[in-house]
Amino acid sequence: MRLTLALVTIGLLLTSGACQRAPLTQRPTPVVDHLGEARNALAARQWAGAAEHLRAALQTDPQSLFLHYNLAICATWLDMRDEATREFRWVVTHARAESEEATTARRWLASDGDRAPTQIATAPAADDPNVGDSSVHGTITWSPEEGQSATPQAHFQLFLKGLRETPSKEREYVLWSDEQGRYEFKHVVAGSYQLSDVIAGRPKWRLKVVLEPGRDLAFDLTPGNSINVRDDFPQGG
Repeated sequence: MRLTLALVTIGLLLTSGACQRAPLTQRPTPVVDHLGEARNALAARQWAGAAEHLRAALQTDPQSLFLHYNLAICATWLDMRDEATREFRWVVTHARAESEEATTARRWLASDGDRAPTQIATAPAADDPNVGDSSVHGTITWSPEEGQSATPQAHFQLFLKGLRETPSKEREYVLWSDEQGRYEFKHVVAGSYQLSDVIAGRPKWRLKVVLEPGRDLAFDLTPGNSINVRDDFPQGG
């Protein structure tokens, strides 16, 4: 009997102690700032990581021009042609027709994603005001680490954009280099331009080029004139 009473007493004490304990609480799931992470990844040119965060951010903000446009840019770098096409089409439909985003999207779509080293546009009409008789060409080489030999950059995207407050301010041309890292902007309207390799984030090159009427300018892009050595537009252009 005494043993039975003792066991009952212990059981009651254990039950009472359990009731007095504070209930366990689950730790809240950390909230990821996908927009902020996407901006950081874009600035670091981490296209795959940026694309993941941009897709996640679109789940909560599906009408964001910034998200759709930069996802399209990432897709071009990642050779994800279908996604780039879809996102650029969204940009053309929703962005202002004269905006930089819509202009770039139309030109990319007009090329049908062609990676050939020619300007993004079909053969221009002779009376097209965007057609000029100037050109610039060269080879793109880059060294991934200091001390390593620079190698040609195949399928590398470049932007040639007219400078503000100049007659060429409305001009913009886009292309990809070929397998040997060669590029050539053809039929460019003469004027002053910024030559760069990104729209968003930190570029490898940000240089000023001046194209004379009827002239072809040879201009190689190398580590020697990269942004680490020369930046013609320190405020971003």
